[in-house]
Amino acid sequence: MKKNYKKMMSILCLGLIGVSAYAQGTWKAAGTEATVAPGTEMTYVGIYGLSVMHSEAAAAGVIGKSDVGSPTVSYNGIDWDNPAIIQGATNVMYYTLTPTSNGTLDISVKMGSGKNTFVFELTDAFTSSYANLAALITANPVATTIIATAADFTTPTVTNSVDNSTATWNGTAAINTTGANVYQVLSFTVKANKTYVVGVVGSKLMVRGINYILAPAGVVSANADKKIFNIQNPAKGNVTFQMNESVQVGIFNTVGVLVSQKLVSPSENKVDISRLVPGVYFIKDMNNAYKTQKLIVE
Repeated sequence: MKKNYKKMMSILCLGLIGVSAYAQGTWKAAGTEATVAPGTEMTYVGIYGLSVMHSEAAAAGVIGKSDVGSPTVSYNGIDWDNPAIIQGATNVMYYTLTPTSNGTLDISVKMGSGKNTFVFELTDAFTSSYANLAALITANPVATTIIATAADFTTPTVTNSVDNSTATWNGTAAINTTGANVYQVLSFTVKANKTYVVGVVGSKLMVRGINYILAPAGVVSANADKKIFNIQNPAKGNVTFQMNESVQVGIFNTVGVLVSQKLVSPSENKVDISRLVPGVYFIKDMNNAYKTQKLIVE
């Protein structure tokens, strides 16, 4: 019995280590990415725990392109040396990024010099009213419209890698004014399940890559008071949770593979497990690696 218990705990620990290791990552544009329409997740980014979409409303959408001769920009241990970007055809465009965990986002970009750049954190009210980027485009076709609705966002502190200066970039100031084009990294801290809008006014925002870094261990999470407990009625096909605010819930098998994921709210607090193969699973708050419960599906 003790051997089985120790074995199960080892599997659980390995599974959680595997999950934590992959809920972050780095993507570099290759220049061969196919066209992606607005309001559609850019799945080729492939960073687990990060959704990325864009506002390029032109028929072409955004597409991978070569950028031969681009300089290397190094920041947070990543060398952005890939001679490729993704870009659209229209000035005044933006990207939205939604992480599932607290951390830092580094966006490696190219843009015309002297252009006003913005980084916004959308409020809960805004994101609930505009469920996806397609709706966001309809309501706010250009960046100046977003800027005019200041109640819908806050401006996080952003680091500009050109001179390592920090400021809030709200679309009213240019980050850098030298050269025909500016290559740099915009770096800012992010909160779990918030949506961030990154864009530029008067230029195309060309993205070279994205680096998503989880918050260091020991940092108090903004959602530390969330609770997942009181698993009820698993035999009837549902797992019921209790929490005081919405939580991204993941169900993992014993080797740490994610088999189901859902954003669960206090009012809609059930996850359907009727399709799970009988066996042992682990339910986890995706924003807090320490809040995990064992689930046996019969």
